[in-house]
Amino acid sequence: MNTKVSAILALSLCALSYLAPLAHADVAKGDVLDKSNWQRAEGLLPEPVLEWVKNGDVLNVGELSFRPEEFWPTAAKDNMETNVGKYDVDQDGVLLDVATGKLPDFVEGIPFPRVDIADPKAADKIMYNKIYYTYGQGNVRFPFYGIWLDREKGVEREMRCEWLQYPLDGYPEARKEKNPEGIERYSIIRVIEPFDIAGTNILLWRYRDKRPDSSFGYIPAIRRVRRMSPANRSDAFVGTDACVDDAWCFDGKVAAFTWKLLRKQEALLPWLDANPQPLEKNDAGEWQTTKTIKPVVFGHQKEGYTGAAWFPTNIVWVKRPAYVLEMNPKDPYYNYGKQYMWVDAQTYFNTFKIIHDRAGQYWKTFWISQGAFESPDKKMRWVTLATQMAVDDRTDHGTIIEDCSPRNQWVWYAVQDRNDYSMGGFQKLCK
Repeated sequence: MNTKVSAILALSLCALSYLAPLAHADVAKGDVLDKSNWQRAEGLLPEPVLEWVKNGDVLNVGELSFRPEEFWPTAAKDNMETNVGKYDVDQDGVLLDVATGKLPDFVEGIPFPRVDIADPKAADKIMYNKIYYTYGQGNVRFPFYGIWLDREKGVEREMRCEWLQYPLDGYPEARKEKNPEGIERYSIIRVIEPFDIAGTNILLWRYRDKRPDSSFGYIPAIRRVRRMSPANRSDAFVGTDACVDDAWCFDGKVAAFTWKLLRKQEALLPWLDANPQPLEKNDAGEWQTTKTIKPVVFGHQKEGYTGAAWFPTNIVWVKRPAYVLEMNPKDPYYNYGKQYMWVDAQTYFNTFKIIHDRAGQYWKTFWISQGAFESPDKKMRWVTLATQMAVDDRTDHGTIIEDCSPRNQWVWYAVQDRNDYSMGGFQKLCK
């Protein structure tokens, strides 16, 4: 993207951050938004996304056949009323038990079932809800692919990876675990293919209090585990357009940022499909996606598509209530500057993250589409990621993170060994 366009976007984002959303024409199911009628989406999309539509990307507007606010992990449903008024956020951005004025012993479900937009800590609470929503789904095992793309040339490279998570908070079963270190959750990212970067792994220990994350990286070239700075989570991940903290649109520590709720508004948010996708129970008793999941067709896969090679062409864009947040890193060495987060107001899923550099200039956008999943008896229901994308508008380059798909079965309530997240277990996993 040239300097002139970049400057225009930066100014637009600044204005959008502090003013009420722009007036816009209404959109309805069946509408197709493209460069001929992009004005209809003004005020419903972040400015960079609107620019993509102006430049050739196409949005298919639809309606959901289900109510996303009914798709909650069991832990969240069971504690929806009992958690009201139970928690707060302290001056450091850390969860607080209102009754004791201290860190809670344990949290079940999402901590803030009702968010008052007039609350000065509303943005922090929205982000904690997002984090704890995923904890309520227990241990997870998520295979995924990272795909590098150039707008004109298409696919450049592909890697196969796996993301593992083991929460010690939010998930009721975790209450049984000993946790003297005060761990909030463990996670591991593994690179499996291709050969030249295979074995590049990252281990995270996130703490429940204000202590910064402990992160460790295994470097295959030297066959050693090295301690990483928390700011390293904002470095480009193995050459992609995304960093580790971009996962799920935000996978950082809430207390490591300052947050501000700018507004609540209607927005066009992307979903995998208008209908829920199936879940099935495997032989180990885990819940997983099936190979019949709707496959996403990206621009480079659709003949005649004139938009970006990385853009998902067959997802549905739905008018939804959304929060718009401003976030700033507390760490002066963090690579990103001010960021703006668009969050689904009913599922608490971060959908768009508009990223500025440390100098305050617009840089790139990370965004996801949501997908709803349910078991045949509808007793297990939740929302999760369907696609993730990082788009660097300066270099006109993108990275697709292909999540649950016909070739990636995602697993919740996964059977895992906690020892894999110890230093010894991690070193063994890396070899």
